[in-house]
Amino acid sequence: MATWTITGGGSTGHNSSGPTVKVYSEIVDFSEFTTAGTDVIEVIELPANSLVLYAGMDVLTADSSGNSNALSLGDGADVDRYVSASTPTAGMEVTRARAGDSSLGTTSVGFGYYAAADTIDIVSSVGVTTTAKVRVFAVVADCDGHGDNEAQNVTFAS
Repeated sequence: MATWTITGGGSTGHNSSGPTVKVYSEIVDFSEFTTAGTDVIEVIELPANSLVLYAGMDVLTADSSGNSNALSLGDGADVDRYVSASTPTAGMEVTRARAGDSSLGTTSVGFGYYAAADTIDIVSSVGVTTTAKVRVFAVVADCDGHGDNEAQNVTFAS
């Protein structure tokens, strides 16, 4: 078995003005609008060909409505892809462990690829949220068209 050595790697041949990984963040203040149980709030818009590396919620203000509410964070395909139903408690940042993490077994998911445009959504799974304030964040990489028409920029030798 041969080992092929790469030459010219690193930033050689890569456009310095190419897209970077970005952090999207939105505040959702439930005191500003009325929701019902099982409502879906579209929070972050994702363009086609996006890779969400990580997403979660940071609870800035606890919900004091007393409705035993729980919030999930996901998308149209999986309502709790990023956060399983959690009670919004102040100061709590909720995210989901990566696949294979021993705390959640091998079925957990903490990332998502979107071939078509989509949104990251909060889903009210139980009760009504009336006073909570949360910051939803996502670390997103733009994968649209990168390398599709490029030639090889490095050499390989054995």
